[in-house]
Amino acid sequence: MSSSFARDTSPQFPARKWLSLKDASEVLGIHYTTLRTWADNGEIPVFRTPGGHRRFSTADLRRFLDERSRDASIPDEGALVAAAVNRVREQMQQLPVGQESWIEQSADMIRTAQRERGRQLFSLAIAYVMKPGRRDELAEEGRSLGYAYGQDAAQSHMSLVQTGRAVQFFRNQLVLALHHSAASDGLDADDVRIQQLLNRFLDEVLYAVLEGYEGE
Repeated sequence: MSSSFARDTSPQFPARKWLSLKDASEVLGIHYTTLRTWADNGEIPVFRTPGGHRRFSTADLRRFLDERSRDASIPDEGALVAAAVNRVREQMQQLPVGQESWIEQSADMIRTAQRERGRQLFSLAIAYVMKPGRRDELAEEGRSLGYAYGQDAAQSHMSLVQTGRAVQFFRNQLVLALHHSAASDGLDADDVRIQQLLNRFLDEVLYAVLEGYEGE
């Protein structure tokens, strides 16, 4: 099974040998409905108790994570970053005429989003969802990039409102690209936790953008 939402391969496993559906999903870092679907489809071993409850072996969960790490989620992650950048380009071309002024005034920031630093920000957001063990580190990297964006915007004489609109524009395209990828990989694209994680990371980036703008 291939998925762009491969999780960290070194989660904290409970000492118990058998885990409930809820506990096993927390170990894997996915929604319990996703794990239930995988189990019902035979993609991960599951044991049924006499009462009909699902139980998952910690050994099976370890093997499952090891297999997923060997499947290399990085190419999928790279494809997702490319999809997000492409969405930005496409949506820019489809903006109504009345919005052209702020697009022109934020041209430097838009060009930056299409270069390596913009791709890095998209990649960090995706990794923040996929790799729970690195979230503190990834959030700090996101804040650093956001601060630099804010400085660039101020130096380009963009207004604070224009800066905020540009950031939200890119944010929306990333969220849409990520949800599209989740749906195409058979995952729950509406997983509340995925949305919460994205919002948490991107909020920190936005705050850093504003801080960088005001500090310039």
